[in-house]
Amino acid sequence: MIRIKNIFWALSVACILNSCEDFLNVAPEGQLTDDIYFSDESKIEDAVAQVYSSLNWRYYRLGGMFYATHEMCADDYVVGSFADFAAFRDFEYLANNVYIERYWDQWYGYINDCNLVIDYTKGKDTERCILAEAQAKFFRAYHYFDMVRVFGEIPLHDHVPAQDEANIPKSSEDEIYKLIIDDLNFAKEHLKKHEEWGTDGNGRVSQETAKGLLALVYLTRRDYKNALEYAEDVILNGDFSLHSDYRELYAPWNNYSCENMLPGHFSYQYIGGRERNPYVEYQGIPADDSKLGSFCILPSNEIVNAYEQGDPRKTASIFENGDNIPGYPGVIEWKEDYIESGKVYANKKVIWDYDANGWNYSGWPSGDFFKQELNLPFMRYAEILLIAAEAANEIGEDVGKALDYLEQVRYRARGNKTYEESGVLPKILTTDKIELRHLIWNERRIELAFEGHRWFDLVRYEKVEPGYTTTLMRALGRTNFDYDKYSRFPLPENRVISSEGILIQNENWR
Repeated sequence: MIRIKNIFWALSVACILNSCEDFLNVAPEGQLTDDIYFSDESKIEDAVAQVYSSLNWRYYRLGGMFYATHEMCADDYVVGSFADFAAFRDFEYLANNVYIERYWDQWYGYINDCNLVIDYTKGKDTERCILAEAQAKFFRAYHYFDMVRVFGEIPLHDHVPAQDEANIPKSSEDEIYKLIIDDLNFAKEHLKKHEEWGTDGNGRVSQETAKGLLALVYLTRRDYKNALEYAEDVILNGDFSLHSDYRELYAPWNNYSCENMLPGHFSYQYIGGRERNPYVEYQGIPADDSKLGSFCILPSNEIVNAYEQGDPRKTASIFENGDNIPGYPGVIEWKEDYIESGKVYANKKVIWDYDANGWNYSGWPSGDFFKQELNLPFMRYAEILLIAAEAANEIGEDVGKALDYLEQVRYRARGNKTYEESGVLPKILTTDKIELRHLIWNERRIELAFEGHRWFDLVRYEKVEPGYTTTLMRALGRTNFDYDKYSRFPLPENRVISSEGILIQNENWR
């Protein structure tokens, strides 16, 4: 078996299987039926690889959809060069927003890829088919979990729909979550363990990945007993651990570290006359030199001020006006209007040395910032520790367990040192439930900064502490925030209209 990221672009068959016409920028001229295509069972692996492609940043617009729905409504980013994000930042977006529509279509396309595999493999008892079904069910759960947090009630497609099933009513959130949990239970029983995949399976989801996602699902549902159980299952298993160097977690050569439980995959897209990594493209430094990124989004003052004094993760994550890139041939001049508006930070997780300079890589490919082979990690072991800490605190029976898991994250953040050795990030000792809850929430914000979690976290925090997120938004001057309305995005208006009354818009958006 070969590494997942190395086979995506070799899959001509994916043009046929994928519902998105953009894949490989090739339009299929014909359509094969599943029975004809899968008559050679070995072809199932090609279809599974297409399922994994949802973690690939090859689509230039994917960044827009992802950040619009996962980050811009929260408080860790401000709008940089891309004005379209302002509507989300200011809660002024409408149901006909193009990024909401694209997100809907793209994610249902991903789900359809999963259903293709599941429909074919369901009930077949060969090892190849069972493993393929487990991987496809993991990703179907992953995408539905994403969509239910974005929209709430949505249509549930648990198979490839026939023509007369194109429009179906919404299912309840409970029904969506039942499918998610059932799929993840199947995945955790039938996936290989991480160690069983070996290095040839780098990038594959494992039993531990499925249990980790179950832990997050149950945390979101405030089922703390199950959240703790599945998080501790991953912790005690020992297949994943904290990488020793927080900064190095995001390095171009370190996508398959001991901590990365669900790695993204880079792939260049030919945009505007040059090849670019879309994950890098959306970020970068607001400098007069346009070769340093498009800086569509930038870290906010709020996230920068949330770091504790001396926290090494700040210098690992925040690039400030005046900082330099080792080996970069020239002075970085920040745009004057950005300095005047206080936009003086960039996401350092996508900024790496221009040349090798002692790191374990050769620098920017062809000296091009946009070609850095960087990826967003979609699930990390550190998150599992923080899920366990939060769940243990909420259960309240063993606060010492919550403190221990929290300390493991802070110990690594200090450079694998105690507070006494480092003098930063004091060990947290409080056993007060509310105080510890807030400390864990802040730790989660800092540890997972810019990784697509903050908005979903703020939505669930309001359910744990009524008024928490509303108060936060009002303190930031975003007085038009209405939790009942904005905790869920509107369904795309054109999809509602074209359904001829079958698909009903979310209540607070009608």
